[in-house]
Amino acid sequence: MMIGFLALPVELRLHIYEHVLAECQTVRRRTQPSNAHLRLLHTCKQIEREAGPILKRYISLLHEHQIQTLLLRGHHSVLARVEWADVANDGRVFHKGHGPEEGTRKEEDVPLSSLHVALARMTSLKRLRVFQCRQGLPINLQNTIALHRSRRLGLRFERAMFPKHSPALSMYALHLSPETRVELFDTVLPHALVDLRLSGDMVAPPGKSTFMPVPALRHLTLHGITGNLFDRRPLDECFPGARLDSFTYALGDRLGFEIRNLHLESLATTALGARLTRLVLLGCSRLSSSTITRCLENLRGLEYFALHLVTVDELRSNFVLALPPSLSVFKLQVINAWYAIPLWDEERGFCTAVEEEVLLRATPLRHVCICFRTQLMAEDGRHQRWASIAAERGFKLDIGPWESQMVDEI
Repeated sequence: MMIGFLALPVELRLHIYEHVLAECQTVRRRTQPSNAHLRLLHTCKQIEREAGPILKRYISLLHEHQIQTLLLRGHHSVLARVEWADVANDGRVFHKGHGPEEGTRKEEDVPLSSLHVALARMTSLKRLRVFQCRQGLPINLQNTIALHRSRRLGLRFERAMFPKHSPALSMYALHLSPETRVELFDTVLPHALVDLRLSGDMVAPPGKSTFMPVPALRHLTLHGITGNLFDRRPLDECFPGARLDSFTYALGDRLGFEIRNLHLESLATTALGARLTRLVLLGCSRLSSSTITRCLENLRGLEYFALHLVTVDELRSNFVLALPPSLSVFKLQVINAWYAIPLWDEERGFCTAVEEEVLLRATPLRHVCICFRTQLMAEDGRHQRWASIAAERGFKLDIGPWESQMVDEI
């Protein structure tokens, strides 16, 4: 017998509303979610009353027309209850200057878009994700230019959202193309950030030469970063005061910022990574095997470790032997650069270590993903043998490429 949705216990219905919201918030391939979750509120009045306080905590603003409609028709109380916002940031501002009508009065930068007005009304905002603006020019462009004829139009990414200062955000995530220029922490206040995701062309704000403290930071993701802001500085200097539980790096662009030995060493030997439980390193070609080994020897509380390594001329240190006993998820993909000579013997040694130290570990891991050359997996029936070990010991084993799918989920 079928049971109607409204016949379910109210506690279960509330849980379903939370699940619907979480699903609608999911980012796939840097694509900004829509407001599809709000359609549920049009089902009936009872669902609107029950689900409204949950679903209206989140809003997605994809273009200027949507922003203008919200400001004209939306009640202030609607924006005041928003805790999580996804926005497409135009990034353009009219730079301050001394025009004829301004006399000697120095004006602040004025954002071209009305996004900053909507964000200012979100007085409960704690989580902000920013996406590429893909839907053309603001609809009021000509009128705006007429009002600010004496000013020049320029790009100031954060000032276009917060002309002065942001609220105390707990999450700040950038899902941007590598060409988008971002003056990091220009007006976004970093002191309360717990979760930070960075992408785009990172530069220091004008007049700020040092990195600002992030004492609450626990989760850091660097994906598709260009520019040289982080190139020659250890991570503990780039994010002073942070105590990370998770760190994720993905190259994301062939000309992007490449994580190097000094970054991994600072993560493993300073207070920054002392409590690290999750480490993801994707598209790494500048890390030495000995540095990876020393890192794993220091991170004894690690529970999740994923490494996609592009080798060039060495695999001297077998870091699989240094995996901590606390590990429950292990993902490894080893390939060589197109111009490099394959390191058959070294990779064969890694296969042996994976079998003896990971697959046959006394306490089985929960999930193992492995990708080596097809020839290596075929030797001595290795592929079939590993599958049999996983089935017998009751853990999940995936053999084959996994890195691209994981990048899409970051």
